[in-house]
Amino acid sequence: MTKENKNSNEEHLVVYGDRSELHTQERISIYYEGYQNAETQARYRKLNRVLGEGYLEKKYNEIDTVDLSELSEENKQLLRKLVNGVTSEVGRALVGVAFLQLTIKSIVPEQSIRLHKGTTRNGSFSWVNGISMRTLDASYNTPFLRQYGLLNVNKFGVFMTRSLAENYPYSKLYKAEMKGPFTEWIDIVDALENGSMQADLGLSFLMILLKNRSDSFQQSAEEAIALVTKHKKDSFSTIKKLLVKFYNETEYSARAFEVVMHGFMQAMQEEHRLGDYQVVPMSQMRSANKKHGNVGDIELQDGKIIVESWDAKYGKPYLRDELEELNDKILSSPGVKLAGFVVDREPDLRKEIRDRMEDITSMTGVEIKIFSFDQWIDWLTAGITTRLDQLGYKWLIAVVESFGQKRPDMAPIDEPCDDWIADLIRILE
Repeated sequence: MTKENKNSNEEHLVVYGDRSELHTQERISIYYEGYQNAETQARYRKLNRVLGEGYLEKKYNEIDTVDLSELSEENKQLLRKLVNGVTSEVGRALVGVAFLQLTIKSIVPEQSIRLHKGTTRNGSFSWVNGISMRTLDASYNTPFLRQYGLLNVNKFGVFMTRSLAENYPYSKLYKAEMKGPFTEWIDIVDALENGSMQADLGLSFLMILLKNRSDSFQQSAEEAIALVTKHKKDSFSTIKKLLVKFYNETEYSARAFEVVMHGFMQAMQEEHRLGDYQVVPMSQMRSANKKHGNVGDIELQDGKIIVESWDAKYGKPYLRDELEELNDKILSSPGVKLAGFVVDREPDLRKEIRDRMEDITSMTGVEIKIFSFDQWIDWLTAGITTRLDQLGYKWLIAVVESFGQKRPDMAPIDEPCDDWIADLIRILE
């Protein structure tokens, strides 16, 4: 039950004999104590049924194909901070309960995830609209997290942490002493309760973050990084052939192609080959460039102004529609001096394409180029007469470390990376 709060702008919790009232700037939420009502019992039965039918396992098996573009960057950052707040000593219980709360909201959006206790039995504390999160966790949540190696938690469940069991709603005013990313956890709870975070997308994203942080993935990433040293004396040409082989043979070649290109620009920056320009961190897969204010997949900036942009186009040599989209983006980014496309094969440069490129340049003053991957690399390395092999080695390091989740600031890859790392190991061995 909620009603508008017109009396105070300061968030506070009022506890009565039969209820608690959570006062926020938006509303007053009233949580009555007592046996579960019929509606809550029905929701609880649905949760048990759906989870018992393998909901989490099915969702986990589909995370490679989930479109996360509608999950806001603010919410992604909240979930990243939650996971990054885990250490060997603290934080795992908070991540585990957040995982359960996202699951609950994904299945029954109308269920409050502030109310973690609910029963129809005598002698136990209960909210009328509460559910037993401890039982759900022990039955489904913790076994799933442990089975898939996503979170090393006590086999008896995350609610063995007694601080999570206080008889108060989960909010910023929850006073039990917490260690770990408490603020991020409660911000996620608030976002789920006010509808600003889509629970199903948040759950998929958290699965991906935990998968990329798992012990087995970290071991594989370290193995791949160690294998890079075998190629320290390889020529630039040999390194390029290895990376071409990788993006052509791996799954999701389009994304791999983009990361290989971005990794090359990272190496160019590390070798001080970009002058005053800086590489812009990589954008997320399936994030529309225009929607996120990007001109292309790989961008260089002078200060805060995008001056150069390249779009990776794997398996698409004919780019007439893409030229029109590029024209629109350029008009919204007046600082761009050079923009183009890089294709994994020979691009289709029929007359209509060349004419349109010239038209865009004439109208905007922006130099437009369409290259094959080989042409792009040759164009960028033209004139480099020293340390070319060193550039190639740093390129390989950048690509492997990007997929290995070792460059989260420059390459925040939020897709599962285990298959890419496995393919890199196979190719580097």
